[in-house]
Amino acid sequence: MKRIATAVTNGITKAEKVFAFIAFLLILGALSADVIGREIAGHGVFGAVKFAVYALIYCAMAGFGVATATGSHLRPKFLDKVVPDALTPVALRLGQFASAAILVMLAWAGLTFVELGMMLEERDVTLDVLIWPVQLAIPLGFALSALRHVIYGIWLDLLPVEQGVAE
Repeated sequence: MKRIATAVTNGITKAEKVFAFIAFLLILGALSADVIGREIAGHGVFGAVKFAVYALIYCAMAGFGVATATGSHLRPKFLDKVVPDALTPVALRLGQFASAAILVMLAWAGLTFVELGMMLEERDVTLDVLIWPVQLAIPLGFALSALRHVIYGIWLDLLPVEQGVAE
């Protein structure tokens, strides 16, 4: 089971990295085309900025998952020494499950948000596209990170080594 969990988390992380990279390229392409159009033709590309914002939402949510998978989230560390060493595994496990619970709530709220957009058939005024497919990145990103935290809570040895700067 642990092997399956490892394969799932690795697969999700690879997909999120590819997705974030493609979204970033789309942002770069849209904004570059807009700027070049303004400089050369005197007007930008219609809807380019709005498209870039939508791609940014996908990029950000995929990046959120990558940060979870690589231990790159910022977190307060001032209470790390409060828990005795003997209870560190318990505290880590509880922290993972608490993080998962928070992310499940955020995913649920995001899904409710998406359902409302679907029900109202809300469209972007500039691009005339449905907005809910863009909004769907929010609950999906939170849900995938919640899944990771559940897996990390079950198998602490799968927890990524924390990245980041010293305090």
